[in-house]
Amino acid sequence: MEWSKLKTIILLMLAGVNLFLLLLVGLRAGRGAVYEEEARQAAAQVLEEGGITFGLEQVPDDISLPVLSLTRDREREEADAQSLLGDVSGVRPRYTGAGGTAEFSMNGSFLVEFSGTAHSLQPGQDVADTSRAYLARIGFQATEGWVEHQGDLTVFTCLQLWEGTPVFSCPATLTWQGSSLVRMEGVRLAGEASAGTGQSLLSTPTVLLRFLSGISQGGYVCSRIDGMEAGYLAAGSSRTVQLSPVWRVRTDTGYFYVDAATGAVTPAE
Repeated sequence: MEWSKLKTIILLMLAGVNLFLLLLVGLRAGRGAVYEEEARQAAAQVLEEGGITFGLEQVPDDISLPVLSLTRDREREEADAQSLLGDVSGVRPRYTGAGGTAEFSMNGSFLVEFSGTAHSLQPGQDVADTSRAYLARIGFQATEGWVEHQGDLTVFTCLQLWEGTPVFSCPATLTWQGSSLVRMEGVRLAGEASAGTGQSLLSTPTVLLRFLSGISQGGYVCSRIDGMEAGYLAAGSSRTVQLSPVWRVRTDTGYFYVDAATGAVTPAE
């Protein structure tokens, strides 16, 4: 047999093997997707049998966030205070400027009190957008947040985003009196983060079952799940912080956190 014909036959055989392997992988992936969907439906059914209605259209996909270890960076605090207040004096943790005072604590909390009317909304400016812009000056990337009106005060509240993911334990609040910003406070993360050692996370159906168990064992009361959001909780020493992936579960009686690695259930404060 001529070499050219033999080579053609070999190439066809290899192409056939590759096609077979692709079909095999596709079948396995399809079966895996079916099994995962069946597991999600089963978890929702177990919840309902336990007295908790699953109010979402579908169970979310498994969480895919890495465990992070963050080392706080406090070197930019004076520059942050200056960006808000103009030229400042003082030493860590409290700074004073013509625009007010700023204080940054070792645990990440901050408080800025503004004086005068220098920090005021201009005609056509939005409270939420302007508030997020002020937070951005100190390296705080904010979620969309929400606005509440309390008499002559307007309060904007949000969470910090870390690489696009909400950190539920890092809230911020900005208080406006009329059109003037008078106070900004919260907890922020600033520094360098690195991925921790490989830690397996629970599937979403398993998280739901742990949630049902945790609600029962903790003596908590709820009858419906209205939302699930993946994010982080920050914990650790003042210098080093661990960001642990969690689910924030919204129920008819409030929010609960479910640790994505251990399944531990805690009510949100």
